[in-house]
Amino acid sequence: MGRHDYLRKGAADAGKGTALAEFTWNHTTLHARSSDPTITYLQTLFPYDPELTLVQHFAEYFGDEVMMHLEYFRVGGQVCPAALQLVRYTTEARLQEIIRYHEAQGAFIANPHTYILEDGGRKVVNPAQVAFKAQVDPYGLLNPGKMRGWLERAQD
Repeated sequence: MGRHDYLRKGAADAGKGTALAEFTWNHTTLHARSSDPTITYLQTLFPYDPELTLVQHFAEYFGDEVMMHLEYFRVGGQVCPAALQLVRYTTEARLQEIIRYHEAQGAFIANPHTYILEDGGRKVVNPAQVAFKAQVDPYGLLNPGKMRGWLERAQD
C-alpha cells in the first residue's frame, strides 16, 4: 500500500482534476522541490525482487529523510522498481553516505549530483563515447571537463 507523504493541492482543489502525468517520474520531484527547496533526489534502480524487500528496508532505515516514489519498468525481462527518491538534504557528506549505503545494499544509483558523465550513470568510462567525442570534437571544446574518459585520455 502507498501513502501520500507530500500533497500540493488542498481539498478544495482536488475536485478540479490533475493530469496523471503530474504524479509520475520527475514531476513529483519538481512539485516537492517547489514547496521545499531543501529537498533533492536520487535516481535509484532496485534489483528484481517481487517482495520489495530492499525497498522496504530503505523506507524503514531512512524514514522521512529519504521518501520513496516508485515506478516500474522491465529490465532483462523482469519488472524492477525504480525510484526518484526525495531526499531531505542536510550536507554533501550525508548525501554521499546515503548514496554509498544504497550501493552497498545492491541498489544502483544514477547520481544526479555530479556533472561528470561517467560518475552519474554507469560509473565506468565507455571507450566508444570517448572515441566518438574524439571524432566530432577533437579539440574538446564542447562541454569541457565533463567527461572523465576524455580527461584521462588527455593526460596520457
